[in-house]
Amino acid sequence: MNKNRKKYNIYLGLVFILLFVISGCSSTNTAKESSENKSGTIETKKDQTKQETQPVLPGEIILSTEKGVVGTPVQFTIKGLEPNTDTKLEWKTVEGKYDLKGLYEFTGVSFKDKVVPLTSGKSDGNGQMEGDFSVPSGFGGNHTIYVKQGNKLMTQANIQVNPTFKMSPESGPIGTEITITADGIGYADMERNWQLTYDNKFTGLLTAITTDGKAVAKMRASGGLGKHTLTIWHGYLGMAYINHEQAPTSYLPVPFFTFTVTDEKIDKTQRVEAIPTAADGGVVMPELKNESGVKVTLDKDSGVVGESVKMSASGLPKNQKIDLVFNTMRGSRVSGNGFGEKQLDLFSIQTDDQGSFTKSFPVPDDLGGIPHRIDLKVNGKIYGQTYLSITPSIVKMTQTSGPAGTPVQIEIKGVGWTEYDNTYNITYDNAYVGYVCGFNTAGTVIVNMVASGEPGYHIIDFYPGIYRGKQQKPDIYLAPQLTYGEDHPGSSIPAIRLGFEVTNP
Repeated sequence: MNKNRKKYNIYLGLVFILLFVISGCSSTNTAKESSENKSGTIETKKDQTKQETQPVLPGEIILSTEKGVVGTPVQFTIKGLEPNTDTKLEWKTVEGKYDLKGLYEFTGVSFKDKVVPLTSGKSDGNGQMEGDFSVPSGFGGNHTIYVKQGNKLMTQANIQVNPTFKMSPESGPIGTEITITADGIGYADMERNWQLTYDNKFTGLLTAITTDGKAVAKMRASGGLGKHTLTIWHGYLGMAYINHEQAPTSYLPVPFFTFTVTDEKIDKTQRVEAIPTAADGGVVMPELKNESGVKVTLDKDSGVVGESVKMSASGLPKNQKIDLVFNTMRGSRVSGNGFGEKQLDLFSIQTDDQGSFTKSFPVPDDLGGIPHRIDLKVNGKIYGQTYLSITPSIVKMTQTSGPAGTPVQIEIKGVGWTEYDNTYNITYDNAYVGYVCGFNTAGTVIVNMVASGEPGYHIIDFYPGIYRGKQQKPDIYLAPQLTYGEDHPGSSIPAIRLGFEVTNP
């Protein structure tokens, strides 16, 4: 017992000595690193160094708010300006783009800074200026406001902009097109990934990379008569982050809307939507190479498989056989055998004594997506070239009605092959089911499904998406992209609208 108490006392003594040494060292370091400035306050050498490396701006700006949404009115007061001098306020934002490597690899997204005018005025005789502005439409997130006189930066401030969302219409029968519009979606990794759920089922993604933070998402109403809930979440990893209140981005909104399905006539037309606009105009194809004086034109730049296309060419060798070669791709990304370019014979034709010809031919049964190059050859030498795109089409749907459990087969042609256009992502009643790929089968996709649900009409939608890319986070892959109308990279991929009528057993 005494031995243990003696050990305990020795241990306590060592602890006290150690605490004294630590306290003494801490006090010494603080004294060494601190000095008193002219105002009498204490600042560390670290603070002094920071002040020396970051010049103090002459002015000061006070904002009525440090956060808002697009359109929020902001009043400002600026002091410390040069008197009676033209003064401008500038807004720092970004431009976004999708990055592609070559014609078929998707790298990711990138942003570059840009500064745009906000408002301007003239300082008074005391070097002060007051005014107001509205938060500009565009990307959300943290923005810097610069105050300049000439090219001299006088002061600056920051404001956080959050996105806003709207839904239209608010009611209609099954199949009604619903549009979600947004403004102020951010560009930072944690602020640009948004997911929409319909009746708590994941439907798809909302993006605004190349549309300046503005999004237009399209989907269709589904479900029984009555009210249905649409919720817009944000999720860095590609899925909705449900306990968003505890997320690092808890300052972002999670809006929800109610759509009422009404008992009106349903449009049951099976269709491929009109060709949308690819982000930034789409992938830039290699420049065509034509011999001097050769001109090759098509009466349409794109068409579905089997559609008639008329080609006219002039300036070719006179009275010569012209071989037309259709360039495409064959192979697989997942088999390990790779893929590469393949040439297919399209047709041959004789030019007239002017070196011209005109001929109609069907769009080949081949891959969709980015354009195919057609070469015009004489004795193996290329004299002229042109591009033709193959757009998606519905070949057949074996059953369009029947009781729950009915097998359904859907055949689609014109599916692409690049990393950004070789998949379609399928939803059933706005619930994401999975994806299909068309590369390995030369653009033809056959989908086998089983009808489900209560008696009534059920919608089946095919949405564009991105198969994969180098940039892994935030995750935007293998999911329906509801903003495909203006913000899909590389190719113009339309949505496909189908449906199935579940009948009573």
